[in-house]
Amino acid sequence: MSGVASMRIVPELRAAHIERHRLGTPAELLYLGANYDLAGTALADGIRRVSLGAALRSFLTTTARTLEVPEPLWMRFWLKHLALVVGFKAAGALRWRKHRVVTYAMENNDLATLVGGRRGAPAWVVNSVATIIGATARLTIDRIAFASDAARAAYAYLPFTAGIEQATTTELPPPTATAAKPAPLTCVFVGAMEERKGVRELMRAWTIAETMVPGARLVMVGPGPLQAEAASWAAESPSSRHVVGRLPHAEAATILQAGSVLAAPSVPDGRWREQIGLPIKEALAAGLTVVTTTQTGLAPWLHDHGHVVLDHAGTSFPGRLSRALVRALRAPLDRDQVRASLPETDGRLVADAWLHGTSARLVADMATRPVPVHR
Repeated sequence: MSGVASMRIVPELRAAHIERHRLGTPAELLYLGANYDLAGTALADGIRRVSLGAALRSFLTTTARTLEVPEPLWMRFWLKHLALVVGFKAAGALRWRKHRVVTYAMENNDLATLVGGRRGAPAWVVNSVATIIGATARLTIDRIAFASDAARAAYAYLPFTAGIEQATTTELPPPTATAAKPAPLTCVFVGAMEERKGVRELMRAWTIAETMVPGARLVMVGPGPLQAEAASWAAESPSSRHVVGRLPHAEAATILQAGSVLAAPSVPDGRWREQIGLPIKEALAAGLTVVTTTQTGLAPWLHDHGHVVLDHAGTSFPGRLSRALVRALRAPLDRDQVRASLPETDGRLVADAWLHGTSARLVADMATRPVPVHR
């Protein structure tokens, strides 16, 4: 794609990135790897796979003056993040051009966990990392957009970042029209079949829920290390449990849209915490009732709009999850009301327009209120 003013770097390309690429600010999109849900999705013009070295070399010839990079609190990607932001700024200086770096931030975990996992880390280590990341961000990033208030609060811990131009918009989807006919009493799980997605908790909860709601059915979509275990469990009761496994994104979306309830019981895992949750966004857009945990950055909004948000902590979680699923299946929210609660424009596209400077009106619409810092 020649002549574009913006470039995006994506560590792991997903089907959602391609859709956003089509709808967002015109840009060249370079990706370093591919996600499992990309299978069966055609790439659009202006998207190409590169190595980190090739991405850095492209900075010397690109027409782009704005580079969107992965967020600095993506800890395992930080060294590559550093190479990208320094490389793009240096290329601008060598070419006597002003180069801007922008980023979209979703991380909502506390820094001690990001540094040391669930065991945490000494305060001096956490503070040192905070200073290094904060100082680097202040020197290299021109704009930062937050996906949620929780993400903004996470970054408020970093020194110097208050000096970066920033804005917050909740990453909610617009309502979507769907031809899928909703199936009553159908609960859907879409995601990686992994511990962190609450797969085992969901299976334990569903074993109880299915006995309380005759005719209820759980459909689980996605690959992962727990897929074989889930498939064996589903075979014990095929009338109420079905494990699909890996599907192209479009087929997974069709199954999701036909459900009445989305189960997204994410739990913390090491340094990972659910940031937003693409299945949650897609379920809301189709009008489903969401049953999830406080891990997602959308938790406050979901709670305020009648969805079910649970605390994952404690051995009683599967029992509480089963009761929540029963309530949601028996009395799901009205699909039209769920859709009506959503914005007209995808929050991620609002942030995209602001980051790349393509819409002054959207800048004015974005929330910029400060978030309390808890150290």
